[in-house]
Amino acid sequence: MAAAPPPWPSGLRVAREVVAALPDGAILFAGSSNAPRDLDIAVGPTRPGLDVVGNRGLAGIDGCVSTATGVALAHAGRPAYALVGDLTFLHDTNALLVGPDEPVPNLTVVVVNDDGGGIFETLEPGDPSGAGSADFERLFGTPTGARLEPLCTAYGVRYAEAASVEQLHRLVARRPDGLCVIEVRIDRGRTRAEHDEVMRLPSHWP
Repeated sequence: MAAAPPPWPSGLRVAREVVAALPDGAILFAGSSNAPRDLDIAVGPTRPGLDVVGNRGLAGIDGCVSTATGVALAHAGRPAYALVGDLTFLHDTNALLVGPDEPVPNLTVVVVNDDGGGIFETLEPGDPSGAGSADFERLFGTPTGARLEPLCTAYGVRYAEAASVEQLHRLVARRPDGLCVIEVRIDRGRTRAEHDEVMRLPSHWP
């Protein structure tokens, strides 16, 4: 019997559904921290014809949206997407500002917004004995409370929120035309338990 899919909404489920909804010939940029881990855990073998690229040679979350923009411009004939967390996105929002004489990338950016550094929920600092404390939140959780929709509006970038699997599929399936940001909000406090549950399974989901 096949294992049930990851719960919705979660980073694992978003990664799985994004890959499932991508049009043929797509190229996907995976951000830092949880994005590549979620893709590896929840998706398994990649789809035929899908190229996944990343910035893993760089330190931290620097320049991920800029790199995704470059990928989209370099592969203008292919539908280009990025899967990033909210801190990765916020750290490089200047990449959303395209000069009047510069080419506009056809790029859809899916932002998994857990309001902070969800990767630390799955590492030593996120041990249940300390996770959720004021010190953990200040030093590792680093919530910002940032609202992505008005930020995108300020840059003149289209924005949509996916509150269901069906909405996410519909939005991702549209071939990118200019810059677009899709936000999926998840509960950071559940990340560790969800990852632990997955790792207890005998195999990844099909």
